[in-house]
Amino acid sequence: MSLPAPDKFKYAKSIEVRWRDLDALNHVNNAVYLTYMEHARSYYLQEAIRWDWTKDGIILANATIDFKVALLLTDKPLVHVRCLHLGNKSFTLQYAITTERNGLTLLAATAQTVLVMYDFVAEKTLPLTDEIRQKFAEFEGEI
Repeated sequence: MSLPAPDKFKYAKSIEVRWRDLDALNHVNNAVYLTYMEHARSYYLQEAIRWDWTKDGIILANATIDFKVALLLTDKPLVHVRCLHLGNKSFTLQYAITTERNGLTLLAATAQTVLVMYDFVAEKTLPLTDEIRQKFAEFEGEI
């Protein structure tokens, strides 16, 4: 998965590792990375894109994660988020999860998700609106 260096992302959200996030080997469980991404994604959409959760629904259609370095209880992960692509009904987000350890910035994981616009009342997908496209462009620049 090719993605820019974490310092090229315009948005990042810090995460607190909880005791319950750990597996039997005292690493953050692989499934928890999805929760970290979900947390960062919701803040990215709300703070950077100014998402209107009362109007615009989305569903997660795909998630891909490449694990690089195990996160530990003492780590303070930072989840970097950016929009890679706007489609007709979906958009793709990229993530880089980093942590500082022993004075070094470590890349713990890279990831990508595809989210689809969805009307939960009608139970059907919807096209991306011009308003949403404009909000992404205002924050990210050209996508």
